[in-house]
Amino acid sequence: MASRAGTNSAPPGVAPPAPAESRPGRIPYLDNLKILLIAVIIAIHGVLGYTDTGWWSYGDAREVTLTTASTVILMMVAGPFGLLVIPLLFLVAGLLTAPAVQRKGPGQFARDRLVRLGVPFVVYVAVIQPAVVYAVDHRYGNAYGSYWREFLGSDGQPDAGPLWFVGALLVYSLAYAGWTAVRLARSRPARATAVGARQLGIAAAAIVLPTFAIRTVWPLGGESFTDLNLWEWPACITLFGLGTVSARRGWATALPPEVQRRCRTATLAASVTLLAVSGVVVGPLGLDGDVLLGGWHWAALAFAACDCVLAVFGAVWILGLIQRFDRYYRWTGPLARLTYPAFIVQTPVLLGAAVALRPIDAPAEVKAFLVAGGGVAASFALAELLRRGVAWLPLVSAHGNR
Repeated sequence: MASRAGTNSAPPGVAPPAPAESRPGRIPYLDNLKILLIAVIIAIHGVLGYTDTGWWSYGDAREVTLTTASTVILMMVAGPFGLLVIPLLFLVAGLLTAPAVQRKGPGQFARDRLVRLGVPFVVYVAVIQPAVVYAVDHRYGNAYGSYWREFLGSDGQPDAGPLWFVGALLVYSLAYAGWTAVRLARSRPARATAVGARQLGIAAAAIVLPTFAIRTVWPLGGESFTDLNLWEWPACITLFGLGTVSARRGWATALPPEVQRRCRTATLAASVTLLAVSGVVVGPLGLDGDVLLGGWHWAALAFAACDCVLAVFGAVWILGLIQRFDRYYRWTGPLARLTYPAFIVQTPVLLGAAVALRPIDAPAEVKAFLVAGGGVAASFALAELLRRGVAWLPLVSAHGNR
């Protein structure tokens, strides 16, 4: 693969995009990566709405379901990648958080995070998510009680939807800012800790047992009292911390080639092992596939181990791959500033698209494709409308972790 891709050519009379070095505070490939990841997450959610996994809001209201063959193919193709997408986002967040705290100072950084992450999170969890999901479930799904009883009363529980990521990132960001403030108060400069394949292996091994233990209480994809996906926290915290540490090693600009090669090998090995374990469990052993997701079972431990290797090594490997696209394309700037609001509005967009397609007599595979593709485009389009109409709001007024 070429070390650079794309073109910055512009039609006559139109100025070409400014080169990366002329955009202070921006790292081109990270903007490209965020666009890709948010689009993939929205598309995956659109497809999951037509499965019986219960991992997306439309699942209880779906009118058609993907066939077993389609679900198996989906899990084989997208499963391993799906396990490392969120850890990769936390790795990117960590890479950007360390220099942001250094530039702004812990106090100002914490205040900015409370506004940019905290305000949208509270508004979304308290108003948008429960209202939109209840409107669909009450008519088509299993929400038969009142709005208060289903989502806000004693029988309900918080529903953070996809913004669990924002809530978790806020917690990690404030914790890092606090730790930095204490370190500065004690006049202890940050050390450039060595980070290589060996350290990554230690990190992956260290989170296997915590991940397994948490999933005995809250299985993968299961709810928790916080609805912040606690079953994923060991990997997410580790990747966020790895990002803050490796930022001082220059990983935000160039991942060491040897580290990338070893990460590729570990990622491919973990993917093959994960698929083999899953196949044995649901094949020759004839066990329910849910045993992989959590509980006191060897299969859950094996799945957690593969998941942790994918989260650590896979996220770093993908980061190195995307660094080859370290330039601005025509679409990078316009789409990069929309990634956060597009991520926020995906639930109403995807649910609206699925409801609009309900009257159409078509297989679940067709509807999943339309909702996934259309949901990505519509989420970014709605984000642009929000940006133009209410640009003063913290969730749409800026982008990145600057």
